[in-house]
Amino acid sequence: MAIPRSMKHRMLILLGMFLLLSASLVLRLGYLQVIRGPELSRWALAQWTRDVSVSPKRGVIYDRHMRELAVSATADTVVAIPRRIENPEETAAKLAAVLGISPETIYGRLVRNLNLVYLARKIPAEQAQALRALNLPGIDFKIETSRVYPNGRLGSHILGFVGVDNQGLAGIELTYDRVLQGQPGEVRSPADGRNTPWPRVSPEYTPPTHGQSIVLTIDEVVQHILERELDVAMTRHQASGALAVAMNPKTGEILGMANRPDFDPNDYRRFPERLWRNTSVSDSFEPGSTFKVVTAAAALNEGVVTESDRFTCTGFALVAGVRLACWRARGHGNLNFAEVFWQSCNPSFVNIGTKLGRETLARYIDAFGFGRRTGVDLPGEARGVMFRRMGPVELATTSFGQGPAVTALQQVAAISAAVNGGTLFRPRLVREVRGQQGEVVETFLPEALGQAITAETSARVRSLLEGAVVSGSGRNAFIEGQRIGGKTGTAQVPRAGGGYYDDRYIASFIGMAPADDPSIVLLVIVREPKGPYGYFGSQVAAPTFRAMMADILRYLNVEPRNEAIGLARPALVAVPELRGLTTTAALAHLRDIGLNLRMEKGGNRVVLQTPLPGAMVSVGTTVMVELGQPGPMEGKVVVPDVRGQAMRVASLELANIGLRIIATGTGLAVSQDPLPGELVDIATAVRVVFRP
Repeated sequence: MAIPRSMKHRMLILLGMFLLLSASLVLRLGYLQVIRGPELSRWALAQWTRDVSVSPKRGVIYDRHMRELAVSATADTVVAIPRRIENPEETAAKLAAVLGISPETIYGRLVRNLNLVYLARKIPAEQAQALRALNLPGIDFKIETSRVYPNGRLGSHILGFVGVDNQGLAGIELTYDRVLQGQPGEVRSPADGRNTPWPRVSPEYTPPTHGQSIVLTIDEVVQHILERELDVAMTRHQASGALAVAMNPKTGEILGMANRPDFDPNDYRRFPERLWRNTSVSDSFEPGSTFKVVTAAAALNEGVVTESDRFTCTGFALVAGVRLACWRARGHGNLNFAEVFWQSCNPSFVNIGTKLGRETLARYIDAFGFGRRTGVDLPGEARGVMFRRMGPVELATTSFGQGPAVTALQQVAAISAAVNGGTLFRPRLVREVRGQQGEVVETFLPEALGQAITAETSARVRSLLEGAVVSGSGRNAFIEGQRIGGKTGTAQVPRAGGGYYDDRYIASFIGMAPADDPSIVLLVIVREPKGPYGYFGSQVAAPTFRAMMADILRYLNVEPRNEAIGLARPALVAVPELRGLTTTAALAHLRDIGLNLRMEKGGNRVVLQTPLPGAMVSVGTTVMVELGQPGPMEGKVVVPDVRGQAMRVASLELANIGLRIIATGTGLAVSQDPLPGELVDIATAVRVVFRP
């Protein structure tokens, strides 16, 4: 019987549909097997395998002599596999007793619907041993690496620290995190539906790739010296903070960088976050008179002054109606430029700044690297603050370091350029990157950023700095047998709303050695010093500098050179009469001649002193005074300071203590004779000159 044509047609359609469906299935199967096969295999494997990552070891951080500053060690992390926990409440109680975590917290983690739960990361070895002894079902251990800083707090602001996941969070650890971190490995074991490993099946192990190591420019011994002396300064001066930065001016390599207060990177979470800040790079401050090095270098380089040019200081300078005072209230009189620098005379530097002009001074400020980041390999670096537009007053104050804000590292880099021949180098903290076998992977060479001044000008600046230590305000930095150059700085702390605090100061000293061929530049800053030793940079920061530099030079085997050309020694000075003076007047008298003051007991006037007046002592000697409330001293009184006062106010102040006034001129008092602080007979006439 013949098959009807319609039936054949339907059969062909069905056959075609069957073939099309079969082809689709074959194509789908091929797609799943070939195209998505590896991906699906991984998914399937993940369902019947238990994967545990293996943390890589972070690279070691070394100092310049390959001494270890940061290393990695293995530590146990406690994990739970909730599906295998037989009694969550009992297990939580036993874990809590060892880990010191509340049972409720642990229980909440044990009942989560997850394959793996972290309970405690990187626990101490004794805790891990105690937990292993309990042999709790569903509780396992994961090997991780922990960061260890073998020197504790040493260099904490440079090194930084890492988090529990082995990631750098601060300092070099953060900047070079990708270099130090490495790649994690893995242990893969077949497991059943309860995530229990199959017996007698060997796990698959992929080893981690450990991180590369970093060799710093830091010298561990220099760093220790800086930190030791900062601790002494903090205690001696009851300061709120302090820092020190040491650099090789010929390369930009940082040999040491220390801040106080500090923290322990091994347990950084125990310290307030504000202590993690590296104030040497992240905080700006008014440099004070240390900035005069930049003004002096610019003036010499431009030829607007020479060392023999003469200046007259009356104790203040008037600029656009603003009175800018010298630290020496009675003025310095007539000085040459070298003496102006040595004595740190503000009014004379106002004169020099005016001669330079705003555009020229701004150009040198930029050439020395101020107002922009240095590019040091640390996070959180500040730019500092410079006047965008300098009027007459801003030009005047900038010339002696008041108004601009700079970082400590900018200051060190700039002074290094001023003394190394004029080249500004980028500060560096890293010398090399090394591989796992110790091979050198990358080397960082000195990077010159520009030429700030000529080599000839740089030599003249070095001479000025050495003279400031031998004959000027930096006498307390003098080191017997060594050629030291440097500059003191004293700046008031600015108020948030404008103006300055009357009783809060920043004392600083920046210097270099040897003065004829500097191999190290060192900056010391002490914030808000208090107590009996004063607050000037010459009294607070210079002695700390001297203690640091003496040990550093000894460590670096820089031999004393008593016969060196240009080496001088500060002369002996006579101790002045301080009895009857106020503490402010006594400080001013001693600072003029390079002596220190230590005060005992309360009161507002000196009643006793040691050594006695007239004794010949070395510069830097500390004069001990006892304060009290002296009674009438046989009809004598101490002359007050009436300069800057109107005639009526000055007359009343003098009359109140039994003195007469002989006034000349009108306006405000600009000079007086006898000078403030002098002991005179009652009824003595004080001659006061007034000017509009």
